[in-house]
Amino acid sequence: MTYPGRWWIPVLAIPVLFLLWLSVELTNIAFGPSLGGHVSGYLGDAASAIVAVSYALSLFAPFALYHDRRYVSEHSEWTPTLLYLFVFVPLLNVPLASLYLVRRHRVVDTP
Repeated sequence: MTYPGRWWIPVLAIPVLFLLWLSVELTNIAFGPSLGGHVSGYLGDAASAIVAVSYALSLFAPFALYHDRRYVSEHSEWTPTLLYLFVFVPLLNVPLASLYLVRRHRVVDTP
């Protein structure tokens, strides 16, 4: 395995990118009208780029989660269920990734 114990990092990026997108969108909603159309447009473009990266990462996340699942089952008593591989589904990816990382932290003590 190339990165033993570090396959959780792409899974962590899913909720982090969601929070980044949410903060950009809320900033655009709150301050967009007073900043002008150009800045508001740039914030909208930045939010779109974050969404695109998040979708690409969601397609890679099941691969990373599969390898991390193997690592966790070798280093603890917990074997994560295969249902976590549904992390590629857009509306489920943030809660599933967050739930997986919390449970992983309890049994492996990282991240």
